[in-house]
Amino acid sequence: YRTEQRRWFRDYFTAHLPGNSLHPDPPPLKTTSLPPRVYSTNKDGANDRATTTVRIPLRSAKHHFGVTRGRGTRPYNEDNYQAGVINLPPFSRQSPEAEAEEASLPGQEPAVFYFSVFDGHGGDAASLFLKDYLHRYIEETSKLMNPEDKPLPAASISADTSEVETDHEKQETQKRKEMQIDLVNSWKETVGGYFRRFQPDFGGVKGCGHSGDGGVEAVLTYAFLKTDYDFITNTRPWFLPQPEELPPQVRSSEPTNPFKGGSTATVVLLSTSTPKPFWNPSQTCTLITAHLGDTRALLCRVSDGHAVPLTTNHHPGSPSESARLRRYATAFVSDAFGEERFGVLANTRSIGDVNQKRLGVSAEPELTTKEILPEEYSFLVLVSDGVSAVIGDQEICDVVKECRTPEEAGRELVEFVDEVGDVGDNATALVVRLGGWEKRAEGGDGWMGTKALREWRRDE
Repeated sequence: YRTEQRRWFRDYFTAHLPGNSLHPDPPPLKTTSLPPRVYSTNKDGANDRATTTVRIPLRSAKHHFGVTRGRGTRPYNEDNYQAGVINLPPFSRQSPEAEAEEASLPGQEPAVFYFSVFDGHGGDAASLFLKDYLHRYIEETSKLMNPEDKPLPAASISADTSEVETDHEKQETQKRKEMQIDLVNSWKETVGGYFRRFQPDFGGVKGCGHSGDGGVEAVLTYAFLKTDYDFITNTRPWFLPQPEELPPQVRSSEPTNPFKGGSTATVVLLSTSTPKPFWNPSQTCTLITAHLGDTRALLCRVSDGHAVPLTTNHHPGSPSESARLRRYATAFVSDAFGEERFGVLANTRSIGDVNQKRLGVSAEPELTTKEILPEEYSFLVLVSDGVSAVIGDQEICDVVKECRTPEEAGRELVEFVDEVGDVGDNATALVVRLGGWEKRAEGGDGWMGTKALREWRRDE
């Protein structure tokens, strides 16, 4: 269904920006005979740049976002990514200043940003499907579970309440439970094997989000499992128009082959607490990571410069994955390099890989939630295993610290891996500026911590 895609994912957003955000990394001052640059001011004498409303295209805003894909020595690139603003109710804890700020900026409200990396294998059908449609599955699932579109804080930061449910709320909770039960039963009946005893965690009590409210954890778990089910069964996504409703130029002549290969996935949702952009130094955000496989997401902490991993690799040797799948121990084997594999796969969670589903290869995402305080972290990095299999987490962060912009950082990471790696795998690096970007080299040893190691890799 790839050729039926329409432009329904917004890869830009509008915001009122402070002056120092428009040109966050000015060049060094130089002696010049030109007069100093003068900015117009408003009637109160303030700089106009402090209240300028701009439309920011994320994918081309090199000061705020950067991504690079490299093919390596492979004949084609199976990696993909996606970035933009997703239509979800905000799930960040609202700051006391949020309401006052929204009132002062009419038409502006907190947003939810979507960043993802997909590492396909056995072809790029699965990674392309995820690039085109996973965000839609998340958006449409949210509409089903939360039809009133009300903000719902993430379960890990919500305060427990003992409020009595109204009859309407009880009906909505029951609908969410029935949705999830129907999906789990579909897996049991269609795939069987591991899924006959499959009991996914839909994000909290009552099996449908925190306090049964259909929160973001429940939405993500359902969306991932539904995406995988539709892909392996060649089921048309329910939210797409029927073929006869589409213009002739966007009708698909050949449906995607759902049985060809699979893909890992790392998705980061960043919910701001105020209308300010996510890279504003005073912004507080809530970050949720939904993860399958061995693509990785990292934060870089300002205070000590250390890498903070948000994901773990879903490999057969992982204690948690091994315990989950031990009932199918006969599927564990070692390859020629001594690495443990599950069947023919190196990952135990993925989208697709239909032939391994009965053994327990699941698309149930591992979810993590983190609150980001003002200037606590300098940047976010998402990489495929073509990067993380060659260099470590701290090396990744130190390479980014040396760069002036996220766009340059993504390019430098992929070029460095191509230079020092010997595998030649596809490599993707996605870098997102956060509030502490301008202090990225101040904590710990800055970028010098792994400089000797990186120089040694180059010399070797």
